[in-house]
Amino acid sequence: MIDVVDALEAAAAEIEGIDTDKLAASAAAYRQQLTALNREMTTAFAALPQDRRALVTNHHVFGYLAARYDFRIIGAVIPGGTTLAAPSAADLRELSDAIRTAGVPTIFADSSQPDRLVQVIASEAGLKVQVSELFTESLTRPDGQAPSYLDMMRVNTQRIVDGFAP
Repeated sequence: MIDVVDALEAAAAEIEGIDTDKLAASAAAYRQQLTALNREMTTAFAALPQDRRALVTNHHVFGYLAARYDFRIIGAVIPGGTTLAAPSAADLRELSDAIRTAGVPTIFADSSQPDRLVQVIASEAGLKVQVSELFTESLTRPDGQAPSYLDMMRVNTQRIVDGFAP
């Protein structure tokens, strides 16, 4: 996200009449907030045992998080890069087996997607597997739990930690 802030700052600086000093100060302040968020997430995830860091989501959206914070991606309920794809019975069985083998305690479902398939996978896995919602494709209204990117990432971090805690 700091790269995004950098790019936005550079592009916005080209807008005629913009106060570049104010823009630079705002961008610097947000970079500091993002750096603090990264420290919070790093600390929170470091408390999780390595053998419990196995992510299963309803579609592939957490690769960046897995790489940065040392999680393994076990699989996704909806295969491929689109939420329009439908998993086959073999896909669901294979994912259930992977969940069982990895001892996945929680499957994470996108809050903007129905979690019916995730519930089926949890049931099929034959284990006590929780389903927890994460915010991935949209923020909430201002009075919701994730009205900003920073809030969204803090909520998701806490839900992941809660879902993986021994």
